[in-house]
Amino acid sequence: MKKIKMIALTGILLSSTILGANTTVAQASSNKALSVDKSEIANNVIQVINELLNSSSTASNVNSQTKFSDLEDGQTMSVAPIFGQKTDTQFDNVLQGELNVVDGNEQLVSMVTSDKDSNGFPKTVKYTLDGVTKTITVNYNFARPIVSFTNNSQVMNFKDGETGIKNTAENSDVKAISSNGTNALGVENNPVVKGVMSTDGKSVEFTPSDNYTNATITGISATRTVNTYKEPDWSKLNNRTITNASDIKNPIVIKDSNGNSYLVKATGYPDSDETNSTINDVTYVATAIDGAGNTVISDATGDEITFTDPDVQNVAIDENAVNPIITFKDKTTKKVLGTYMPGTGTETITAANIQEAMPENSTVSGTVEDFTPSASDYTKTYHVTRSANTNINFVSVVGDNPTNSTTTLDGNDGDTVLLTGIPEGYELVNKEDMLQKLNASISSKNVYVKPKADSNVLNYTVTFRDKTTGKVVGTESQGTGNFGSYVGVTAPDGYALASVIDHGFILLKNDQEVTKYVVAADTPYNISYVDQDTGEEVGTQAGKGANESKIVLKAPTGYAFVNADDINYTIDKDTPTATVYVQKSDQTVDNIVSGYPHNGNIKIYDGNGKLNDDVVLSEGSSWIIDKTITINGAEYYRVATNQYVKASDVYKYTPLQTVAVTNGTNVTPVYNSKGQLIIDRALDVNTPWYTDRSATIRGKKMYRVATDEWIKASDSTLR
Repeated sequence: MKKIKMIALTGILLSSTILGANTTVAQASSNKALSVDKSEIANNVIQVINELLNSSSTASNVNSQTKFSDLEDGQTMSVAPIFGQKTDTQFDNVLQGELNVVDGNEQLVSMVTSDKDSNGFPKTVKYTLDGVTKTITVNYNFARPIVSFTNNSQVMNFKDGETGIKNTAENSDVKAISSNGTNALGVENNPVVKGVMSTDGKSVEFTPSDNYTNATITGISATRTVNTYKEPDWSKLNNRTITNASDIKNPIVIKDSNGNSYLVKATGYPDSDETNSTINDVTYVATAIDGAGNTVISDATGDEITFTDPDVQNVAIDENAVNPIITFKDKTTKKVLGTYMPGTGTETITAANIQEAMPENSTVSGTVEDFTPSASDYTKTYHVTRSANTNINFVSVVGDNPTNSTTTLDGNDGDTVLLTGIPEGYELVNKEDMLQKLNASISSKNVYVKPKADSNVLNYTVTFRDKTTGKVVGTESQGTGNFGSYVGVTAPDGYALASVIDHGFILLKNDQEVTKYVVAADTPYNISYVDQDTGEEVGTQAGKGANESKIVLKAPTGYAFVNADDINYTIDKDTPTATVYVQKSDQTVDNIVSGYPHNGNIKIYDGNGKLNDDVVLSEGSSWIIDKTITINGAEYYRVATNQYVKASDVYKYTPLQTVAVTNGTNVTPVYNSKGQLIIDRALDVNTPWYTDRSATIRGKKMYRVATDEWIKASDSTLR
């Protein structure tokens, strides 16, 4: 599986820079650019990143405050382990902060530790306040070690009779992983794993452990499947008769007693035999294949698993004989998955029999019908897809498993799908698990999660300053939120936020003080939309905003802009009124189109659908459209007089100038402009991204965050 590239706060700077390279929206008769104002983005992003890097908050690791008055003598409190060799004083100071027991003034209560365990961690703590002493038991939430299979080795394959099968299956390509660290005494953690093969030899159970596992803290076991390939059943090839000599080369799939499949090839016979009535001295070689038709390699030797028929065969050729054979191939790879040979004769093979003979978990592409073979038509091939629906078990590495601990991912073999159903209050241990590649051979798998850190409710104060004068304006905005969350802000009445980055901030520590810049939004504007053909006013748009700020205009219903640069209007105190020319159009929404990135230049056609070899539009460029026509069943958009582009070569979008903040509880998937999932890229939770356009792609509304990267509107919030 490819590694997901996690993009967090630094991405907003990258995003805005990339977008600036491709924000041109050209009017049909010109190439005037639609500019995007990003003058304040870089400095503000650097400010936010510095806040993050300079923050020393441990809010994500500590318990919520517990007042001493609410503390019960003898109760148990759980904390994250404090790893790394430390002096008693150092350890106690960290533990005191994690337990977070406070007095009436929310100050930490002094404590004394005692009764250390074998790892140097205190098991009990005593608090004393105003002459009252209370003792608590400390429970450390150690992570449970897990099993990791390397080289895709959760399934191992062996040829019957090979030496060292048990040793290889129990010890190769497997390791224990633990997030627990060095204990308080300086002893490094040493995770190990032990495998035990089942009595039937079909699986190995692995149990991991580390320095912290005991009777109550156990490792999370995992199972490896062991496939043993035995001598296949050659009986279907005995005394064989074929209709034509060339049939000797047709693929045949046979099985062994364990249900494993083999692709058989006829070898050894002289080529001249194909012209005779019998092909003599045929040696059959069977090569093991998996459910996807791939050759199986032995994990003991690294060689292909093959068997040779011990009996040399003579194959009869009878052109009057009818020997039907039905072949099943993978729809995508065209590899042979199975064959069905019902016997000799012209008896009709029913659709039900064909369905029953299909490889396991396969679905035919198309309709399966009864088949009546004849001497001239006795072979048939079906292309199938293999269902790989997978049950996901969410297993917590800390504490009990989630209440809702299972989900099902639906798809076909080889599909890469987004993991859904992650239990509330938990997060993935490995972010790469967010994308799952389905395997029809694996119907169930474990995905490891951990409880989200118990973060305090943190306080913040936002001060608004006039960008021009530097003076504080309006009233301070105060509130609370969780560590790492994105907090959106609203400008005081009569003001507008100075830049897209001023729309919010990341909450990093308690009592965080944030300054956001605003500009006076008291400059009036009045837009008159005039039909360029009639000279009549067909609509108006008025309001107030910040001087020199940009707003996105919307043409009256039934009209399109004549000039693309009119879409983004700059408010000007010296010119409060403006006339914008429009023209009638059958495009009432999303009347701007863009070519797909990396798709080459956009071809131009005339009103009859004839290709114009003299003109093309540049790759990824954007254009105003004012008319839609259909030619021979295909939809076209007009971009200039008698110049059209195919609807399939472009996509419609709406200009924006704002910030989209990712939401949800896990990483946000990223798609390209054709709606295809980008499997090696994702955006982190609660991160802000500059977006310059929205579009409906494959029926889903999306926001663009980079040149060819989009996120779903349902996965984000506009600020």
